[in-house]
Amino acid sequence: MANTRKSEKSKGKTPRVSMGGPRLKLQLSDADRAEFTRRNKVPHWFNDEAGRLERALGGGYTFVKPEHATSLGQGALHADGKDPESNARVSVIANRGEPVIRAYLMEISEKFYKEDQIAKEAVNQQVDEALALGGHRGSELENEYRPNK
Repeated sequence: MANTRKSEKSKGKTPRVSMGGPRLKLQLSDADRAEFTRRNKVPHWFNDEAGRLERALGGGYTFVKPEHATSLGQGALHADGKDPESNARVSVIANRGEPVIRAYLMEISEKFYKEDQIAKEAVNQQVDEALALGGHRGSELENEYRPNK
């Protein structure tokens, strides 16, 4: 007899997270990813170091609310005491060294994400063109990189 347990979100219940198979620490479930897609958001993890969170906030990212990343569980909620909203942010320890580094789950609208990707690709295209023309010692390389060839 096949297991017909539903894994879809129903009233008042969170979706079932399978315990079978490997799962990475920062990996969101398929249900969580589908929820981001439905809301036209793109998730991204940012380490809390060197002003990265402030830069992300300035770029249009916002902190993900716990109800949008239920597959990470209660362990992803951490009150650091620095500000009263810290326990409403999804985060995990990324590095236990000195200092301890936390990674925070943030999201951005799909529109802004696509704009950022277009800008990033424009820079990559300039690098490709410089390498093709021999800029930055590109002509001296033994195995030259030639995009789309």
